[in-house]
Amino acid sequence: MRPWLEISAAALTANARAIGRLTAPAQLCAVVKSNAYGHGLVPASQAIAAAGVPGLGFGVFRAAEGLAMRAAGISEPILVLGPVDEPDVAELVAAEIELGLTDEGDVESYGRRHATVHLKVETGTSRFGVAPLRALIAADRLRELGATVVGIYSHLADSEELDASFAREQLARLMESSNIVGGRPIRHIAASAAALMWPEFRLEMVRCGIAMYGAWPSESVRERMAEITPTFALQPALRFFAPIVHMMDVASGDTVGYGCEYRTARESRIAVLPVGYADGLPRAAGQESFSVMLGALRAPIVGRICMNACMIDVTECKPQPVRGDVAEFDIDELAKAADTINYEVLARLSPELERRYD
Repeated sequence: MRPWLEISAAALTANARAIGRLTAPAQLCAVVKSNAYGHGLVPASQAIAAAGVPGLGFGVFRAAEGLAMRAAGISEPILVLGPVDEPDVAELVAAEIELGLTDEGDVESYGRRHATVHLKVETGTSRFGVAPLRALIAADRLRELGATVVGIYSHLADSEELDASFAREQLARLMESSNIVGGRPIRHIAASAAALMWPEFRLEMVRCGIAMYGAWPSESVRERMAEITPTFALQPALRFFAPIVHMMDVASGDTVGYGCEYRTARESRIAVLPVGYADGLPRAAGQESFSVMLGALRAPIVGRICMNACMIDVTECKPQPVRGDVAEFDIDELAKAADTINYEVLARLSPELERRYD
C-alpha cells in the first residue's frame, strides 16, 4: 500500500493543442525539464508530441534530459536551456539537440563543435545570459567558429501578475539585442503566463511549461484568461493519491506527530497515510493548514508531516473511512498551504512515486 500519481496523457495532448492554437503562428516549445514538472519526462513528452502541433519542439534544462528523450525516439527539436558541461557538447550536437548559450565562457566550446545555438540575453532576471552589449560579440564569435545561431531569447522576471510594465522593458531589450545580432533568429521570451495573456510577447516562439500540465501560472492569470478568452481551458493532467494504511483512536490531550506540537482537543480518530516530504509532500502543509479529500469528505493533516508519513484527523468524517480508503491531495491547495507555488509542488514530486498513465 503506497502513494501514487495518476497522469492523463489525454489531458497533456489536449493542453498542447489548446496552447498551440492560442499562440499560433508562434512555434510552441513545450518545457519538459525537471521530469516534466513531475509528470515523467519521456511519457509526458510522448503525449505532448502526439498532439501534432505544427512546429512543436521541447525545452529541457540539462543535457541528460535531452539525450534521454532522443534515446526514447522523440524526434522533435529539443533545446537545452541550462548550462552544459563541455564533455557533453559533442554528444548533444551529434544528437541534433540545440544549445542555449547561457554564459559567454561557452562560446568557444559551442563554436568549435559547430553547435546549433540560441543566444540567451540577460534582460532583467539577473540569472543566466549574455549582457545585451555583449550579444553581438558572442554571436559573431560563434559564427566565426562554425556554430549556427538560430535563436535569441530571454526570460521574464515578473509575468505571472497583470502588470506588464517591467516585462515590456525586458521585451524591448531583447528586441534591441536581436536587431544588433542580425540574421533573423527565432526570438522567444514568453513562458506560460505571457504566452497566454499577451500576444505581443509571443514573437516567433513561446516556451510553455506549467500550462502544458493543466496548471495555471497564478490565480491572476487564470482570472485574466477567463475575461479575455473565456473559451480557453486547461485540463489538469496529474492527480496525487495515498491510501490509509493505519487507524487509531487517540485520547483527548494526546500528542500527534514529531515535536509534540499538536494535541487533540477531543477524543479523535487518526488515520495514517504512507506519504511524506521524501515523496514531495511539503512539510509546511502540516498542522491543520491543509485537508485531504476522501471522496466528498475532507480531513485535515494534523501534526508535522514526516519523511514517509502524515496523519489526518478523520473524527468528523461520516461515514468513517477505513484502512485502504484513498485520500487525494490537491496540488494548488497544497501549494497555498505551504506558502509556495504549484510549480514547486509538481517539480518536487519524487521520481520514486509510482506514476500510472491512462
